[in-house]
Amino acid sequence: MASKKGISAQRLKTIYRRQLECMWDSTYTPSILATPQEAPSKSRAFILEPQKLAREVHVLSTPERNAALLGLYHPDVVGLQEQRMLSPETIAHPLWNMPNVDRINLQPIRGLVEVAEEMGYLHLLPRVKVRMPGNEVITTVFPWIGDLLWAIKDKSGRVYCINWSVKSDYQDFKRPPFRKPKQPADNNENSKLLERHEIEQQYYKGAGIRTLFISDDKIDQHVVANLRQIFLHHSRPVNLTDHQKNEILNRFKIAFDTGVPPSHVITSFVERKKYTEHECRDLFYQAIWARKLRVDLFKPVLIDLPMKPESRDVLDIYEDWFKELP
Repeated sequence: MASKKGISAQRLKTIYRRQLECMWDSTYTPSILATPQEAPSKSRAFILEPQKLAREVHVLSTPERNAALLGLYHPDVVGLQEQRMLSPETIAHPLWNMPNVDRINLQPIRGLVEVAEEMGYLHLLPRVKVRMPGNEVITTVFPWIGDLLWAIKDKSGRVYCINWSVKSDYQDFKRPPFRKPKQPADNNENSKLLERHEIEQQYYKGAGIRTLFISDDKIDQHVVANLRQIFLHHSRPVNLTDHQKNEILNRFKIAFDTGVPPSHVITSFVERKKYTEHECRDLFYQAIWARKLRVDLFKPVLIDLPMKPESRDVLDIYEDWFKELP
C-alpha cells in the first residue's frame, strides 16, 4: 500500500473524512492510524484495546502509549479522542457529540487560522494545494494533529475535556523532534516550535479546555511498567460466575493482608483443580486495574513476591494532570 504520511491533498481528504464527526463511541477514527503506512517512521506506534472505550486506540510513540495508559487507568476518564485534528475552521466544542452532556455552556473552538492570525503566527500553518471539482486548484491550510484529548467526569457528574500534548523529554517541547540533545540549536526552528505550542494551547483555551505538556520522563517508570503489565490482562474475559470471581478476589485480599505472594493463591486453586492459572492471574491484575487491590504501583508488582501496600496513590501524584482550567 502506498504511504499516506506527510502533507498532501489525499491525506487532507482522509483526515477530514475521519474527523467529520468526532463521536465519543466506537465509531471514532483518529486522524492518523498506528500502522506502518501512516505512523511516523522514526517512532514506535501502538494499538491499545481499552475495555472502557470498546474500540482500538492508536498512539504513535512510546511516550504516548505510557501517557495513554495512565489516563485510561483513571476511573474518572470517560472518553478519549487520540490524534484529533486541530481544525483550521471554527468547529463545535468536542463534547457537543457526547451523549447526556449539557451543551448550554459549551463554547465552540475557533479554528487554527483565526487563532494563529490573532497571535501573529499565521505563517506557521502548513498549506497544501487541492484540486477542486471543475479542476480549480486552491491552496488551503493543512490541519495540525493533537495527541490525547480526554473527557473526564467529575464527582458531580459534569464532563469536561483536558488536552495532553506528549513528548519523551520535557526539553523536547523546546527543540524540534528527532534533534539530538547535543546537536546545535537552530533558534528559528526552536522559536517556531514554541509558537506552535502556544497556538495549540490557545486553540483549546478559547473553549475552556486546558492543555498540558506531558513528558514521559515525568511519569514514574515503575508505574509505567506496572500499568503495561496490568493492561495486558485488564480486559481478558474470565468465564466464571460473580461468586467464583469474588472467591478468588477475597483470597487475594487475605494474601495481601498477610504478606502471602499471589502465586501461592494461584497455585492453591490450580492444585485443587478449582480454577486455572490464567483465570486467577487475569483476575489478580484486573483487581489491581479496578483499584480493588491497592498495591504500590511505584514499586515492581511481582506475582511471586508479597504485595506491597499502596504508599502513594497514582491518582494523587498525577492529580494536576486531570484538572480543568480554573
